[in-house]
Amino acid sequence: MDKNICVVGCGYWGKNLVRNFARLGVLNIICDSDTELLEHVASQYPDIGTETEFQKVLDNPGIKGVVIAAPAVQHYSLAKRALQAGKDVFVEKPLALHVSEGKDLINVAGQYNRILMVGHLLEYHPVIGKLKEIVDKGELGKVQYIYSNRLNLGKLRIEENVLWSFAPHDISVILLLLDGRMPQSVSTHGGYYLHQDIADVALFLVTQPKRAYIGEVAVSMFPT
Repeated sequence: MDKNICVVGCGYWGKNLVRNFARLGVLNIICDSDTELLEHVASQYPDIGTETEFQKVLDNPGIKGVVIAAPAVQHYSLAKRALQAGKDVFVEKPLALHVSEGKDLINVAGQYNRILMVGHLLEYHPVIGKLKEIVDKGELGKVQYIYSNRLNLGKLRIEENVLWSFAPHDISVILLLLDGRMPQSVSTHGGYYLHQDIADVALFLVTQPKRAYIGEVAVSMFPT
């Protein structure tokens, strides 16, 4: 198996991606601008190369796929540059922080005929797979309402709000269970308790037109 993958960002979540791709035997390079962090993570994988400059990764013909685990605010720019450099891209959620940026990335991926994948890992969890099977078989009857409540005592975000940080997981699962049917309407309300500009509590409500369905996701984030 070729080692042709580069993981960009080896911090809070990136280190997990580094571990997994290394175990798969496809990791070639770990890239991070934080040299101290990069050295710490790379010390656990002595046969894996390191790089601090993203452009050098893009210029490397041996790198076919780029895995992006940088801060969310950088997802759009890094993913776009990688796609335009002819690399397939796996980017952690959220894909981008603005709808226009997400649409642009999809268009760029199509233009360059590249793979663009978002890390909605719950869609591949065996429990979610089994739940999808049960729903599809009609064993639960007609789905009328889905409710998700996600709380986290962990890292405080300083760039994206709690809806961008946590809700993508729940929303991706809800859409999966309902065969990707897009909602008719979306309403969300946020609370600002820890930071005046970044919501750390949010209630997200969507209605689905083709079923008597209401999906609700309540997410909140507090410091440890």
